[in-house]
Amino acid sequence: MAISLPRIPDRLIQANGREYLYFGGTAYLGLQAYPTFKDIFLKNVERYGMHYGASRRSNVALDIYQQAEAHLADWVGSEACLTMSSGYLAAQLVIQHLLEQGHKLFAAPNAHTAMLMNGVNKTNSFAELDLALQKEISVDGPLPVLLFDTIDFTTKQFPHFDALQQLPLDKMILVGDDSHGIGVVGNHGTGCYGLLKKLNPVQLLVCCSLGKGLGIQAGAVFGDNKLIALLKATPFYGGASPALPAFMGTLIDAKPIYEARRKTLMENYQLFLDSLDQPQYFQHMKGHPTFEFKNAMLAQELDDHGFIVTNFNYPDANGPLVSRIVLSAYHKKEDVQQLAKALNRFKDRQHLQ
Repeated sequence: MAISLPRIPDRLIQANGREYLYFGGTAYLGLQAYPTFKDIFLKNVERYGMHYGASRRSNVALDIYQQAEAHLADWVGSEACLTMSSGYLAAQLVIQHLLEQGHKLFAAPNAHTAMLMNGVNKTNSFAELDLALQKEISVDGPLPVLLFDTIDFTTKQFPHFDALQQLPLDKMILVGDDSHGIGVVGNHGTGCYGLLKKLNPVQLLVCCSLGKGLGIQAGAVFGDNKLIALLKATPFYGGASPALPAFMGTLIDAKPIYEARRKTLMENYQLFLDSLDQPQYFQHMKGHPTFEFKNAMLAQELDDHGFIVTNFNYPDANGPLVSRIVLSAYHKKEDVQQLAKALNRFKDRQHLQ
């Protein structure tokens, strides 16, 4: 049963008459209750107001959107960027446009549900995916498109993208969902766009939520000038209300906070790794602050000892159980050490092996 809270969770959760340390969720930089970050956002609310409900293609436009998109593109290293009100909408915009252009779309194993709309061909293994792509490439038609998560929690992708490099990237379009990467991995938290660009696909688009790493309720798409211009010309883009302009201003103004909080996150990450007796017990991607495990009993043991971790069926009640320890910049060093000590004690328990 889900724990009902009166406010957004931070490092501590009050539930069931006791206090827990929270090592779940996706707030990697721990910004949702961070006072300095909130102050920046509230100043931008004062400047831009609560909401701007007009179309981005309206004859009246707020310049902060163009400024924020130029800022994001420069930061990530893409030619251009567009923003939407959520990461889910950003992915849907890209996929709908490519389907309408006649491309055949294939979703890699473990692709996010935002990418699995009608018309997308799901695959269950990279061997199956490779065969499907080769078959489509042999047909004289629009380039096939591969949809995938840059951080898929199986170690198949980030940081080296070994599975991708076995595919015919010179004959296909890549569309990556970097929601769990941007703000967290890459140089200065710039995510996976630069890493993917080095693989030299024919075309590359990266979409993402800005809410996980950057604490901003919005989505973004990165690509070259031509592709982004085509997406901005679609009815989907024109018909959607934009993200809060105050969030766009906060993206720019909070750059020093993002740098500092990511530094804290990486310190917590390294401390956790150094403190674990058996880090190999977890499925883990080097450089990403998440640690997955398969044994459901461990989640209960952690709960009994005052820790709450991610532990629920995803994406629906019939989906697989996702059990994951998530480190954040809001954790204190003693929180991390306390968790590691508990895990080191549990490792000797036969039923947790």
